[in-house]
Amino acid sequence: MPSFARSSPGTNHHNTLILPRVKVFFQRFPGTLGSDADRGIANVPFVFKVDGRLVGKGTTAADGSITVFTLPAVGLAVLNIFGTDYNLIRVPLEPAPDIAGAQRRLQLLGYMSASVTNTLEINAGEALFQFQADNPPLDPQGDLPDPTTTKLKSVFGE
Repeated sequence: MPSFARSSPGTNHHNTLILPRVKVFFQRFPGTLGSDADRGIANVPFVFKVDGRLVGKGTTAADGSITVFTLPAVGLAVLNIFGTDYNLIRVPLEPAPDIAGAQRRLQLLGYMSASVTNTLEINAGEALFQFQADNPPLDPQGDLPDPTTTKLKSVFGE
């Protein structure tokens, strides 16, 4: 949580501003296996704007990630990277123990490109299997037992 300081004549004020964090990854392949250098697309310049105003700029981290902070109710958020504008939209995050919650997290982590359907069809099962294989000691079964849900929340950053 960023902390901002402001001062007026003779008085110091320290305020904490709570801003939603948005973390976006640009990687050669999904998951956590391999080193950041193998997986992440590092040192790529980006610009982040909300409603046309510059909010942040920099380069991707070693793991290919970009972290930006936005206001709770933002208008049009646009990330420009690789010469392309990407509109960032908020998506609902279903409860992690639900199948839809697991699917949404797998989708946002890059394991699943299909829509969230709240059923464990082939695409979701394969994505879950790959996630489990990438995160030992999980047993790659393609189902959703509790150790997988806990690890999924941890990797997702909850």
